[in-house]
Amino acid sequence: MKQGIHIGTSRQIIVCLHLLVDYLAIVVAEHTALWLQGMFRVEASRMMVLPWEYQYIYYPALFLLVMFQADGYRFNRPSLDVTRDVFKGACYGFLMYMLVIFLMRNRLQVSRYYAGCFLLFSLLYIAVGRYLLGQFVLRLHCLQEKILLIGAGRTAERLLEAFDDDPCYGYKVIGLLDDHPVSSKLPKEYPLLGGFADADKVIKEQEVRTIVIAAPGLSEEEMRKLLVSVQHLTDTILFTPSLVGTPLGSVEISTLFVEQLTIIKSKNNLSRWSNRTTKFVFDMVVTFFGCILISPIFILLALLVGIDNKGRIFFAHRRVGRNGKEFYCYKFQTMIPNAGEALKKYLAENPEAQKEWAENFKLTHDPRVTKLGAFLRRTSLDELPQVFNVLKGEMSLVGPRPIVQGEVCKYGDNIREYYMVRPGITGMWQTSGRSDTTYEERVEMDTWYVRNWSVWLDMKYLVKTFTAVLARKGAY
Repeated sequence: MKQGIHIGTSRQIIVCLHLLVDYLAIVVAEHTALWLQGMFRVEASRMMVLPWEYQYIYYPALFLLVMFQADGYRFNRPSLDVTRDVFKGACYGFLMYMLVIFLMRNRLQVSRYYAGCFLLFSLLYIAVGRYLLGQFVLRLHCLQEKILLIGAGRTAERLLEAFDDDPCYGYKVIGLLDDHPVSSKLPKEYPLLGGFADADKVIKEQEVRTIVIAAPGLSEEEMRKLLVSVQHLTDTILFTPSLVGTPLGSVEISTLFVEQLTIIKSKNNLSRWSNRTTKFVFDMVVTFFGCILISPIFILLALLVGIDNKGRIFFAHRRVGRNGKEFYCYKFQTMIPNAGEALKKYLAENPEAQKEWAENFKLTHDPRVTKLGAFLRRTSLDELPQVFNVLKGEMSLVGPRPIVQGEVCKYGDNIREYYMVRPGITGMWQTSGRSDTTYEERVEMDTWYVRNWSVWLDMKYLVKTFTAVLARKGAY
């Protein structure tokens, strides 16, 4: 076969590799917890005694079974979904683990210290193991799943960007089909294999078992004809309907089989007080412990900024927050003392800079910024003092970019979504190009985040923030 390894076989190999990695992670976590228990000399009466058959067979098998039930081994889907299910599987597995130990209390002695260490290290080792395995699998092209992309427009471009950026997708796009391709980018990077009518022929020739339909402009009749022509030739068909920007972060799909209808339920997560409370508690807890961890860096930067700016360490600027209420947003001082006068003079002498300022309220080459300030801005370290805004309840760790009053009009009707939440230290804009994006794209990102919020989305953007900061992507 042209595909090398059959798609069913490649999926089985990937699942087996993940089973092996998770098994090793669980066993090593047990060893680590037992070693730490002995190292810190927990009282002998509270020491965990773990027979080898439980350590290497029963408990790992229980964990893997629970992980299966939690969809921890279902791939080729967004990393956010995979992370959520793996986390749930690991936590449920831990609870089952503790339950079995409790039921066998006459044979085993349980140390709470051991239980806590085992949970933490099992999560850590599973995460590290899966990341390393994911990088390894991505380099084995023979394990990638061949797909045919039907569509060559903006929707298809977005899909390909997602497939390239997300390590949980193992797709290899073999080509595109479209009667009227409107993208100038796609045909150059991927071959255009024909039009919609050629779908069945291309699927047979390329031996593809999975297709992705990214042509939201097709009429209902055209879509029906396309599906009839290819459904018997494929195992899986993925659709991307024209719902860009729609709040589908917690979507539920129901099927009315007799009526041949599909119902899509979309929830506004942040309209629920329980979700708003969850987000607030998450911000407070993570910020409190985060402040303890970064305190040495914070103190060092404060000293350097104070020396560089002759005692001026912090800068407070009025920004618009939740419900339109203004607050003072804190940053490290990065500008010269006469910043306002310097800006007016620079804009008067540089028409292009004046245009850039009017569009984005930012300048690529800002004459007001000191040398140390430029470094702090490139690395986003100037925004560290905003943790105090979070602790005061004025900002969130993740959310829309805090704006000034003059930017409210640029949001139009989308300002309603902005007013629903506290602005964030980081967010979708900060991790997706930052100052390299247009203002319209920035508003679109902020609005999409608010409509599709989840605590898992916050965790994803917190992780992506470190990557964006290290790469200094679009920051100035």
